[in-house]
Amino acid sequence: MRSLPRLARYRLYYSELSILEALWKISKYIQSLPEGQRSGAMERVRQGLEAIEDGMERAPVTAEAAALALRLRLLGHRDMVDNLLYATALSSGLKLLTVDEELRRFIASKGLPASVLAAPEEV
Repeated sequence: MRSLPRLARYRLYYSELSILEALWKISKYIQSLPEGQRSGAMERVRQGLEAIEDGMERAPVTAEAAALALRLRLLGHRDMVDNLLYATALSSGLKLLTVDEELRRFIASKGLPASVLAAPEEV
């Protein structure tokens, strides 16, 4: 969270894939809450998604990104969401802000461009 104020100077993009992945995790958390707390949690999620839509631009998955993501899968990286996020960033000339060390190691091991990856401490 310390990175958020520093992000204000950047043009930020989001992927609907990241939202989908987050919603899988959020739904498990909300299901674990007592019934009386669920609607409040769901309202916070809605507000957060509105903030993302209002403050960021959508980075669409293009045909080029999909083809690269498939190539990454064939090279052995099984997480297709990560493949699509990396490929979208690479093909769009964007940076992918990530803490995923497994993805970093895979990209490096295959000699793929790692300059597209950024860690929060680099921002």
